[in-house]
Amino acid sequence: MNKFLVIISAFASLMIVIIIVYGVMRPPYHPTYVAPSEFNFAVAGDWGCTEDTTNTVNNILDKKPELVLGLGDYSYENTAACWFKIVDPLADKMKIAIGNHDYQEAGKLPKYMNHFGLGEQYYSFDYENVHFIALSTEVSFNVNSAQYKFVNSDLSRAASDPNIDWIIVYYHRPMYTVPSTHAAISSLRNTYHPLFEQYGVDLVLQGHNHNYQRTYPIKFNNILSRHPIETSTNTTTYADPKGQIFATVGTGGVDLYPFKAKEDYFVKQYRGFGILNVDITNNHGKMLTCKFYANNSNKIIDQFTIYK
Repeated sequence: MNKFLVIISAFASLMIVIIIVYGVMRPPYHPTYVAPSEFNFAVAGDWGCTEDTTNTVNNILDKKPELVLGLGDYSYENTAACWFKIVDPLADKMKIAIGNHDYQEAGKLPKYMNHFGLGEQYYSFDYENVHFIALSTEVSFNVNSAQYKFVNSDLSRAASDPNIDWIIVYYHRPMYTVPSTHAAISSLRNTYHPLFEQYGVDLVLQGHNHNYQRTYPIKFNNILSRHPIETSTNTTTYADPKGQIFATVGTGGVDLYPFKAKEDYFVKQYRGFGILNVDITNNHGKMLTCKFYANNSNKIIDQFTIYK
């Protein structure tokens, strides 16, 4: 028995020596940095329940996005059921903003809120190195509102997060628009565009007018806000631009609105159905490329790239 205890004691001593030597000699542990992966997301608003809506869904499926952003106004019918059926192949990856038809028409709002698990009409989330924030143009957004306080705080956190390279905002009614069926909402613009500048928002996505529009990078003009300040006149490529690019993508399928005029700070305007596809690529997600694809084809109507 004594001989057995001696062997056990010697083995324990050897293990202690091995642990000490390993602890001293092993290299220090450094957690591995996981770079953001490349991904893409698709965008459209003002959908309806038409053959063109089905074409929009197929156009999106063809691009194989990880996310789909809905810019508001979905079924346009008495219930939401027809739209839910058409977009079912996208439902598990869809994040929606609430539009005026969704909010005002009886019984629809709770259907959309429940279907997409929303507690509020405004919310935010991160995907890889991108921070997304959905605003609501249908509830109060003045500086004393709960929504404004949420947006201010949320953008502040995102702007100071070293893991976030891009901030993208989306909502329904436009802050800026080429003259069309609906006018821009000046109070929305005056409230939020200065915040977007303050916190370095990169891209702003809108609906409501049933066409496609895209601005140059623009800064808020506090003297005459409906005439923003262009910071670049390049039509396709921007390296860390000052200001924000605004795109209206009300092209989901319900119908189309004409343009009544032009605005100098818009690069492109197009009357037709289609989707905006956004790729985050290159050097750990430091390049954002937007392409507007017409429905029923791979024809690119508009394209631009932002580099960080």
